[in-house]
Amino acid sequence: MNKKDLIPIIALFALFLAYPTIDKKIIAKYFPPKEKPVPAAAAETAEAPAIPSDLSLAAAPGAAEIAVEAAAASETAAPEALPEAGRAPEVLTTLANGRVELTLSSHGAGVVRAALVAQRKDGRLLYPIEAGSDAPVTFDFSDRPAAAPIGYPGLRPLAGFEVASETADSVSYRKVLSGGLVLNRTLTLGAGYQVQIEDRLENASAAAIPLRGHGLQAGFIVNLPGEKDEQTPLLGVDTLTGSESVNYWASEFSRWFSTTSQDAQGKAIAVDDIPKGFFARLFSGKPAAHSPPLPVDWAAVKNKYFAQILTPEDSAQECRVDATYGAPVSSTFLFLFPRTSHPIAQVAASLRMPDFELAAGQTLVQNATWYIGPKVYTELKANGPHQEDILQLGFWRVVGIWILKIMVWIQAHIWPYSYGLAIILLTFLIRIIFWPLNHKSMVSTRHMQEIQPLITAMKEKFKDNPQRQQQEMMAIYKEHKINPMGGCLPMLVQIPVFFALFVVLRGAIELRFSSFLWISDLSTPENLFKDVLPFPINILPLFMGVTMWLQQKMTPTSDPQQQKMMMMMPVLFTFMFYSFPSGLSLYWSVNQVMMIVQLAWMKKFHPPVPLKK
Repeated sequence: MNKKDLIPIIALFALFLAYPTIDKKIIAKYFPPKEKPVPAAAAETAEAPAIPSDLSLAAAPGAAEIAVEAAAASETAAPEALPEAGRAPEVLTTLANGRVELTLSSHGAGVVRAALVAQRKDGRLLYPIEAGSDAPVTFDFSDRPAAAPIGYPGLRPLAGFEVASETADSVSYRKVLSGGLVLNRTLTLGAGYQVQIEDRLENASAAAIPLRGHGLQAGFIVNLPGEKDEQTPLLGVDTLTGSESVNYWASEFSRWFSTTSQDAQGKAIAVDDIPKGFFARLFSGKPAAHSPPLPVDWAAVKNKYFAQILTPEDSAQECRVDATYGAPVSSTFLFLFPRTSHPIAQVAASLRMPDFELAAGQTLVQNATWYIGPKVYTELKANGPHQEDILQLGFWRVVGIWILKIMVWIQAHIWPYSYGLAIILLTFLIRIIFWPLNHKSMVSTRHMQEIQPLITAMKEKFKDNPQRQQQEMMAIYKEHKINPMGGCLPMLVQIPVFFALFVVLRGAIELRFSSFLWISDLSTPENLFKDVLPFPINILPLFMGVTMWLQQKMTPTSDPQQQKMMMMMPVLFTFMFYSFPSGLSLYWSVNQVMMIVQLAWMKKFHPPVPLKK
C-alpha cells in the first residue's frame, strides 16, 4: 500500500467523525428540501394579530431571530398560570387496547399516565422499563397532562372538566369557559398507539369570541433509566413545518436555552443555581415579517427510543418548546479530557392554532391525533407524512431504512430470533454484495505496491523534473494496466452503507435490551465487571482493535512511516468504539474478520503476477 492508498482511509475516518456536522451545516443548507405550497388556511392567518416579536422563533432555520424567555414556575408563577381554584374532585378514566394503557384525568382533560404494555409472543413485555423488569415503560404526565387543551379564554392549567360520557375506548369532557364559550372534547384510543382528539367549541353568547394562542400540549418527556449517549442529544423536539423534511431542534437547545438565564429581577442565574421548576421557554413557527406564516404540520417530543407526536388536522401556527435543565454532569472525553455538561432533564412542546374569530352561535371543530409509543419505523410510517423521519437516519436514510427492514426480517424469521445473529448475517450479506468491489480494490492496491520499486527508481532518475515524473508515472500505470483510482472508488461506493449502518445500529429500538452471548444489551456497551473494576471491560472493541491490527499486518507496505501511521488506526478505533453500543462493535468486528478472510483468500488463490521487465 502506498501513500495514495492511505488517502481514502483517512478520508473515510474523517467523514465518519464529521458526518453529523456536514449533514447539518452543508447538506441541509445548500440542498434544502422542496417547499410545499402554503395552505390557504395558513395564508388567511397572515393578517391575524402576531405574537410579540420578542417571543418568536422561526419555524424554519434562519427565518427570524431567536429569543428566549426564562420564567420561574411553581412559587414564582404568574397567578393566571396557577391551577383552577375550587375544582371538582378529580375523575380518572383508563383506556387500554393491549398495546398501551392510558390514564386520563378530568383535571386538564388530558392524559396523566401512559404505560406501554405490549407483549411478545412468549408473554414478556415488549418495552420493559429495565432489562428483565415486569414493569412497562411508563410516562408520568401528571404535572402537565398530555394531549390537553391550552390557551382558550378562561381555561387555566389543570382546570376541572365534567366527564360527559365514557365508553370502552373513549371519554368525553365538557367545560363552560368565560364569555359563554363551551368546550366539548372527546379522546378516543385506537388499535395502536394513537389517540384521536376532537375539540368542539360552541359560542353560546350573543357576541363574537376571539381565540388567540389556543391549541394542544404534549407532556414532559425524560430519559429512561440507564440511557446515556455523550455523542448525541437524547431528548429532542422535531417539527414538520410546511416542507418535505423534518426540522430537528435538539442540537439548538444549548444555544436557545443558555446556561445562564435571568430571574424576575433581571439578575443572572447560573445553571448550577437554577431551582427545580425553572423553565426556559421558546416560541417557534412565526416567520420573518415579510413572509406568510409557515404552518406546523406536527410536532414530536422524544427521547432515545420513544416519542409523543401531536398532529393537528389543520396545520398549527406555531410550536412552543419548554425545557428544564438537570444537574451538571462531569465526564471525560477519550478517558483523558475532563469536561462538564449541562444536560436537558426534560422537554415538552405545544402547538398553537391559527387565531380565529368565533361568531355568536358558531361552532368550531378541531381534530388532532396524539401518538405515544416506540420509535418503530412501521408504526411511525403509518401515522402521517414524514413521521418516520424522527428516527434521524441522516442523509443516507433510504439505505438505512432498507438495512433496518432486512435486520428486523432476519430476526423475525431465522432461529434463534436474535438481533445479535441478525447483525452478523446482515454483515455477511453486505460483505458478499461488496465482495467483487473489495476484491477489485485489493487487487489494485496490491498492484500499486508491486510497482513501487519502479516508481521509486523513476522518481530518483527524474528527481529534478516533476513534470517528467508525472508523465513517466502515468506511462508505468498504462504499461501495467493499473488504475490509480482502483483502490479508492470501491471504498467510496460503500460509504453510504457504512454511515447508514452506523446510524441504524446506534439508535434502533429493536436492539434495546436485546441480549446475545455474553452481551446483555446490544444497545449499550458491554460494561462487564463495571461494579468490580474501576472501569468496565468491553471485549468487542478490544477484539475489533486486534482484528484491525491483523488486517493491517496482512496488507504490507514498503513505506515504514506509512506502516506506523496505519498501525495507529486500530488504537484510534478501539478508543472511539469503546463507549459505543455493543451492536456497533459486533458489526465492525464481524466486518473485520470477513475482510481478513478475503485477504487470505486472495493471497492464496490469486498470487501476484510478475512485473513486466
